[in-house]
Amino acid sequence: METSPAVNNEQTQSTRRPIIHVFTGFRALSCLWIFMSHSTDTKELIKFHLWWLPWNGSAGVVLFFCLSGFVMVWTYGDCKFKSAKCYWSFIGRRAARLFPLYYFSLLLSIYDIRCIWSKVEPCTNGNVIYILLTLFTVRTWIPYHFGVRSWNVPVWSVQTEWFFYLMFPFILRLIRYFLNTNQISLLNNRDAKKKALKRLYFMCIIVLFISSIPLPFQFKTYKELISKNITDHFNPVVILYTSPLARIPEFILGILTGIIFMLKSSSDNPTNQSDNNVSITLLSNDNQQQNTPSPLSSHSKHDGHCWMLNIYFFLGILFFIGSPILFLSLMVFKYAAILRMGSLMSFMMCIYLYASARYPLSLTSRLLTKSLLIKMGEISYAFYCLSETLPKVCSLLIGVMIEKSVIMKLFAGIGIAVFARHFIEMPFYRWANKKLPKCQCR
Repeated sequence: METSPAVNNEQTQSTRRPIIHVFTGFRALSCLWIFMSHSTDTKELIKFHLWWLPWNGSAGVVLFFCLSGFVMVWTYGDCKFKSAKCYWSFIGRRAARLFPLYYFSLLLSIYDIRCIWSKVEPCTNGNVIYILLTLFTVRTWIPYHFGVRSWNVPVWSVQTEWFFYLMFPFILRLIRYFLNTNQISLLNNRDAKKKALKRLYFMCIIVLFISSIPLPFQFKTYKELISKNITDHFNPVVILYTSPLARIPEFILGILTGIIFMLKSSSDNPTNQSDNNVSITLLSNDNQQQNTPSPLSSHSKHDGHCWMLNIYFFLGILFFIGSPILFLSLMVFKYAAILRMGSLMSFMMCIYLYASARYPLSLTSRLLTKSLLIKMGEISYAFYCLSETLPKVCSLLIGVMIEKSVIMKLFAGIGIAVFARHFIEMPFYRWANKKLPKCQCR
């Protein structure tokens, strides 16, 4: 999923705010987390009985959706989107970022739709409709489970993300209407910010409640899940997991968290200005981290907040590693959906995003901005789309499925992601950025 703000390339349309590099580290963790969850059938994880370890990697998708909302409002929060020109300029840039790699990944994954040329298993009507909807990037918008082989499994979230981008200008204007402002940056005095924050907290509670509504429909036992997965074309577990309408609360919570961060980071009190400067300090590599001044070092309360973030991050790692052991038991597997989506996951991810951006001098934020994670985060969208494709290309060439190895998939995925990032994703985006009309946010 594409969540890069690309501030430097869109200064004429987006708000000129610095890139929060800790989010790039989160993107790296998320794409690797999801990659591992798609690799549970590889020989290494099976051999060492570790197939359960990345079982709840779908929570990484929640992090992607929340992060996408945060980045969108951070970048375009003050854009008014009053004209059709500005709206389509925004949509065109998002499409230029998403679709080149989307279709490239489908091309490399053509082995998944081999029914087109296969005489043994020809395409059914369901296959044809599924293929067409995937090409038009609207397959997840249809509340129907086709029960056919997926065409490059990870790209379902790109279709859902595309729906979010189409809705973002309208969601943003609605939130600003409830905040009684045309621009978030205009909420610059203490009383206005207090009122806005109260309304934002209330909206967060409402959205968290809405995000929990799909969960009861996904509470299925293991036997129910296996028996209905293929035969039930209206299987709520599959439909609700991929549906944009069921996942959009995660995106909206990311937007609300971003606005809260923006209001908390600005101050009408000069004595707190140094604190707020640090809250948006961007640590892009190890050298910058070592040379960054630390005006917060004299404030013990901020040191305490940093330690709270570090502990929260550590406990979160233990939770996501240990929870499969609990939920994979037959007694509580029925309720495992709370680890895939919903209010709990959304709340946890938004806390991660807010705290890591708010306290960049914490150990957690410093680790997430190490150069290795930054590099991985930069190619995360390409890696997400393409990491499953090269084994399928090999299978297409030799005619049979090759043995699955998580190590080979990882390095092959990184290699093709670097290539696609530099020769497909960014060239298309730069070209679109030059050709599309410019639109001032303010």
